[in-house]
Amino acid sequence: MKHLDGKKIFVTGGAGFIGSHLCKSLSSSTRKLTVYDNLSSGKVENVKHLPNVHFVRGDILDLKKLQSQDKADLIFHLAAQVVVPYSMENPIIDFETNARGTLNILEKARKDDAYLIFASSAAVYGNPIELPTSEEYGFHPFSCYGLSKVVGEQYCEMYSKQYGLDVAIMRFANVIGPGCHGVIHDFLEKIDKNPDKLEIIGTGLQSRDFVHVSDVIKALILSTIGKKAIGKTYNLGYGKTTKIIDLAKMIIDLLNLTSKTAITTTNVSWHGDVDTIWFNISKAKKDLNWIPKITLEDSVREIIRNWRQER
Repeated sequence: MKHLDGKKIFVTGGAGFIGSHLCKSLSSSTRKLTVYDNLSSGKVENVKHLPNVHFVRGDILDLKKLQSQDKADLIFHLAAQVVVPYSMENPIIDFETNARGTLNILEKARKDDAYLIFASSAAVYGNPIELPTSEEYGFHPFSCYGLSKVVGEQYCEMYSKQYGLDVAIMRFANVIGPGCHGVIHDFLEKIDKNPDKLEIIGTGLQSRDFVHVSDVIKALILSTIGKKAIGKTYNLGYGKTTKIIDLAKMIIDLLNLTSKTAITTTNVSWHGDVDTIWFNISKAKKDLNWIPKITLEDSVREIIRNWRQER
């Protein structure tokens, strides 16, 4: 990554799951990497061992503190409130973090004249009728989280058009890997507590596009090369969808519990949940020359190994 030599890089949410993997990749390419995180979900232990990292405990809602940080050439904005049920129960907090917080980051980027890469979400599509879903499908959010991400994207587009700010928008599908939280981690914890039963929230027929974090990091790095990603929006997924009940069966099989663990469903999902996430990733493949390589099964095997080691 010689193109990043000498660049001053600023990563919000850098102590979190995706952010720490990104910083691990970046830390060997620059001596000027700032991780800005309020540690609401991230852990300083995720990045403190990395070389060339300057950690700042700060909140993206603190504009004064943001503006006081050293000038950046490149900003990755990953800090967010990402829990859909929480957003439905606490829409104001969700809005403040994801909409106002993004606006604050845009102000820092404008002040610094930095290139901003914004992490958005499949949630902006809601329950799409176009499957697989392309970037051109449009906004149809089904949750407060999805709506706050739409607002963040629209502010990015406004700053790009009105202020000439260099911005790229990356919409993440379900990013998984070592240290991730979410459905796979939840299933493993449930089975650990009761190997006889695994309860799925919802019908189990809802499906997701799972992509490994290392593949996402590669796409983020590729988006920093030249100007090909500036002003554009990309879907970052594996390009395949998997039913949650099939994921549960895969996990049980990999744990050698097929004859022991029974799968049940609640048939009622949480408020704001969507039926299907399935990305069309042809645009990222073409423009960024990016191809996700790690399969869901290989990802789950790795997550299980990591989970066992940390118990």
